Amino acid sequence: MAEEYGARGVKFAFIYTREAHPGEKYGHHQSFDQKLRNARDMVDAHNIRRPMLVDDLDGKVHRAYGSLPNMAYIIGGGGKIVYRAAWTDAGNLRLVLDSILESRDRRNNGEPMRPFYVEWEASVALDRVKFVEMLLNDVGPRAVTEYIAAIEATLGAAAARPARKWWEAQQSPEQ
Repeated sequence: MAEEYGARGVKFAFIYTREAHPGEKYGHHQSFDQKLRNARDMVDAHNIRRPMLVDDLDGKVHRAYGSLPNMAYIIGGGGKIVYRAAWTDAGNLRLVLDSILESRDRRNNGEPMRPFYVEWEASVALDRVKFVEMLLNDVGPRAVTEYIAAIEATLGAAAARPARKWWEAQQSPEQ
């Protein structure tokens, strides 16, 4: 997406803030050097080709923008936030970027445009089993256990059940 929209003048950056689900492989950051190493590992493991910015050890930038684990922002000219989402979703980002760029093009062609405020509750596909499998492989068992406990504490046992069932199956000896 960064390459596709980069050709249209959009710049992307990834801000590495904290380990949302620390585990054995990647725990809570104890030093800025450790945080830099973890960010470099993430760039390498996921072939991230956009700039990776690393927040300070105390998470100053993360706190300033809301502290959620997977937020997305589009910042317009002059530093104004024109889009903010509590979860990064490529489909939603495409819709918004296309709208922003269409408005820009229309303004550049002399059409009068004015901004207006929108609230929108979007949805994203949810596959908790796939996510905990990724956590196990990328971060470690402790991250899986803590994530499932967090689901249960915030959304209830029914929401956590598929991930817990998968995790229990991974831990049981093969028959």
